[in-house]
Amino acid sequence: MTAGFAFLISDLHVDPLVSSPTTIPTVSVPECEDKETHLKELQEEVLRLKNKMEYLLPSADLLPNFALKSQGAKVLKWMPYKRCLGQMQESKWFWFLFQRPAVNQDVVIQGHSHMLPGQCWAFAGSQGYISIALSHRVTISHVTLGHMPKILSPTGSIRSAPKEFSVYGKKDSKDEWTILGTFLYDEDGNQLQTFKLPSHRTGVFSFVKVQINSNWGHPEYTCLYNFRVHGKMEQ
Repeated sequence: MTAGFAFLISDLHVDPLVSSPTTIPTVSVPECEDKETHLKELQEEVLRLKNKMEYLLPSADLLPNFALKSQGAKVLKWMPYKRCLGQMQESKWFWFLFQRPAVNQDVVIQGHSHMLPGQCWAFAGSQGYISIALSHRVTISHVTLGHMPKILSPTGSIRSAPKEFSVYGKKDSKDEWTILGTFLYDEDGNQLQTFKLPSHRTGVFSFVKVQINSNWGHPEYTCLYNFRVHGKMEQ
């Protein structure tokens, strides 16, 4: 009986049990890295939009400008006199040939918001200054310095842009210059950059001088496109 039962069991073929993996529904959740990447892309897009808005409507355009030629400001003196050769053009008067700059230093106070290549006062070297008689006596609070943006540069760089510059002021023409501040123009920043004067340097002035101390690496010349003075008229 036992042997017969064993014989029946041995002939019985049973497939081993194979357990199927349980299917659990999953929800796709972005990883932290994906969130950080997406956030970075959004921040870059916001920055691009901000830069475009700043280009179309510079914040400096919303401030009164007392170094504006059409309002009565005048360029009084500038150094060096030597100009960038690329800005010189030949003129003829009877049989005399002479050279004169295609753009003069008055362009600095014409208040252009959108600056094109070459529309600047281009002086030889990396140091120079320009002095300006303001249109009114002003309590100066801010100054703005402008240069063509990299995006418009044929070379993709603006090495001729001013780097460090100082601003001086005086109330009367016979007074000594008083330094109002030293600032750094960012070559990767907006084309028009506005700087706040230290509070202890504010005062009423009729004249300003912009001293360019260095540029962003051009060995031959420096270009000054735009300079503005902001504040309130003397009461």
